[in-house]
Amino acid sequence: MLTLWRKKTDPEPDVDAPDEAASADGDTPADGTRGSKAEPDLAHGWTNGERLKSIAATGVVVGLCLTGPAALGLHFFGSDPAPQTAAVEIQDPAASQRVSEFATSFVTQYLTAARGQEDQVTAMLAQGAGRRLSLPEKPSPIGAATPGEAVQTSDGSWVVTVAVDQPSESGAAIRRYWQVPVLTDAAGGIAAAGLPSLVAAPTAGDLEVDQGDAINDSAVQDTVTAFMQAYLTGQGEVAPLTAPESSLSAVQPTPFQELSISSLTTTQELPEEPAEGDLLRAQISVTATAADGGSARLDYTVELRYRDRWEVAAINPTTAGPTTTTGEQS
Repeated sequence: MLTLWRKKTDPEPDVDAPDEAASADGDTPADGTRGSKAEPDLAHGWTNGERLKSIAATGVVVGLCLTGPAALGLHFFGSDPAPQTAAVEIQDPAASQRVSEFATSFVTQYLTAARGQEDQVTAMLAQGAGRRLSLPEKPSPIGAATPGEAVQTSDGSWVVTVAVDQPSESGAAIRRYWQVPVLTDAAGGIAAAGLPSLVAAPTAGDLEVDQGDAINDSAVQDTVTAFMQAYLTGQGEVAPLTAPESSLSAVQPTPFQELSISSLTTTQELPEEPAEGDLLRAQISVTATAADGGSARLDYTVELRYRDRWEVAAINPTTAGPTTTTGEQS
């Protein structure tokens, strides 16, 4: 059983080391066809291989070359199929995408395979990861499979969590999370180091957003409300409510018929008497209703500049926040 498929490339002059490593532990396939054209590779439709090969062909070379396929298996085993080790901070984004796509293909293949298709699953496993599979008689239907980020745990070792929508007994789709360990090498080889593991949903972590305090200043409230009305419902004009240097325009075609401001907050101190040029960054929650009666909640950040009155200078600004003004909130 071939357990680590390599991308088909022109023969390299130095290919002895991997073969010697494979022979050393006696795991070389009996038919002697490893790496030959007779083998299946990642170009098979069930592996999504054409996309992976396309990514690899652009020069995406990941990891460090291990001493051979057998060493790839030994490099990973002895640990849990879903290792909880710290991630490498710097990794190639293109390599991460390639690994994520492979993991998604593997999870999809594993979940939808039926009895008699064991070879299609084991062909994607690395050496040493092969095991006797017990597949169901009928394939399981699944919905969308969405890969998360591929986390590199060490050179050539990755872990990917794939979210899969699967039907429940009631018929409603539920989302389950499957974690896959993946191995890569510098020659473009990629394989799963174990079968997918069903894991709990990712936690939210400890990150928090400072919601700030409610803005009770009527001048700010009036400007923001009028601007959002013009921006999302077409009621009124955007230009008179914006700073001269801004290039804001209303959303077209108009998506909503009416809206209300659910909350308006800021983490800054709002001055009692704003001065020319003062900046204020505020967070807005909007409840908007479309023509068909459907409603949506939308969150925005707006930056306001004072010029004898508050004007909208930017919406969802990408620059750092303005310097906090001094004074007491009214």
